[in-house]
Amino acid sequence: MKLGTTYIRVKNIEKSLSFYKTLLQKEPIFMNNNRWITFQSGNSFSIYNINYDEELLKKGLLNANEEYINIFKEESKLTGNNIMVLNFEVDNLKDEYERLKKENIGELLEILYLNVHSLYRYFNIKDPDGNTIEICEK
Repeated sequence: MKLGTTYIRVKNIEKSLSFYKTLLQKEPIFMNNNRWITFQSGNSFSIYNINYDEELLKKGLLNANEEYINIFKEESKLTGNNIMVLNFEVDNLKDEYERLKKENIGELLEILYLNVHSLYRYFNIKDPDGNTIEICEK
């Protein structure tokens, strides 16, 4: 078994696309209408527009079993799960922090550090749905 991709559900695909293009400084490698967008950044990372499936469901065009539809309805109410954190590594943490501060694309926390077994420096930024993105120094 291997990990296929990591993805998060988003409510506004346009805002999220702009946020992640700016954050990653990359263009997507794949886009499926306004439903699914994939970036290559170490491994693949995707954003999934839950509103796309919701519109299909409202129009009776979503081809899915009843159990999927029930789960989808419950999960589509959730935003900014913050149960999982996306972690990206950069060569120069201070430079990246200053770049994102100037871009003003999301709530940005100050650079933090801890030293349990070794020094770990990082900062967090929130995406448009409130998901935490952790940026650390290699």
